[in-house]
Amino acid sequence: MGALREFELAGWQDAAATYDGFAGATRLFVPALVRAAGAKPGVRLLDLACGTGVAAQAAAEAGARVTGVDFSPAMLAAAQRLHPSLDFHAGDAEALPFADASFDAVVANFGIHHVEHPERAITEARRVLAGGGILAFTVWAAPEDNAAWRIIFDAIKAHGRLDVPMPAGNDSQATRENFARLVTDAGFDAGTLTSEMITQDWLLPPDADLVSIFETGTVRMATLLRGQGDALPAVRRHVADLLRRHLREDAIVLPTRAWLISAKA
Repeated sequence: MGALREFELAGWQDAAATYDGFAGATRLFVPALVRAAGAKPGVRLLDLACGTGVAAQAAAEAGARVTGVDFSPAMLAAAQRLHPSLDFHAGDAEALPFADASFDAVVANFGIHHVEHPERAITEARRVLAGGGILAFTVWAAPEDNAAWRIIFDAIKAHGRLDVPMPAGNDSQATRENFARLVTDAGFDAGTLTSEMITQDWLLPPDADLVSIFETGTVRMATLLRGQGDALPAVRRHVADLLRRHLREDAIVLPTRAWLISAKA
C-alpha cells in the first residue's frame, strides 16, 4: 500500500462519523452528477468512492440499479446504515472487484482525485462500463474559485504555515485539463467528452465553525489545519471574521464551484 493510499484511508476512517458537515458542500453537486450519468430505471450504476452513499441514494431515487464501492470500512458502514436498501461493496478504485462491462454508468462525486493513481481509477471505470456507458465525476475548482477554501487558506497564510508534512497528493493535478486528458487516455470517446463548471451556494448557519467542518470532514485540509499548532486559534478567529462578510440575512452564503466531467465508453 502506497503512502498516499494509507494516508487517505486513515483520514477517511476518522472522518466517516463526522462527515455530514462537509457533505453539505459535496451533496450540492449530486443532482447534476446523477443527471449527467443518465440515471434512470434499468441503468446499472456504480458509485465509485461512494463514501456515505449520498450520490448512490440519489441515483437509486432516479430509478437506477445502484452499487456503491469504497475502500473505507467506516464509510461503508455509514453508507449501509443510512441507505440499508442499497448494495455496497469494499473495493479499491484502482482495482475494482467487478467484471468487465458490468455497468451502464459510473459516477464519482469528488473521489477520483483522492486515489493514489487517478489514471488507474479512470481506466478501471472504463473496463467495468459496457459499450456506450457513461463516466461522470466531479472535481473541485481551484481554491481561489471556492470561497470556503479561499477563506481557510487566507487565514493560514496570515497566521500559520502551509508546509505541514503530509504525503504528496493530486490536488495540484486535479484540474479540468488534466482529468479530461486522463479520460481520453483511458479509451473514452473524445467526441463525447464534456466538462462543465457548476456553481452552487453552500449555505451555513450564522454561527458555523468552518474550521471544524474541514477538520472533521476532510483529510488533506484537516491535516493542514491540525498542523497549525498554537496558531490554530488565530486561524479560527480570522476565518470567523472573513465568514461574516458572507452573511446574508440568516445564513452564510459561500459560492462553491466544481467541474463536472463526463464521457462515453
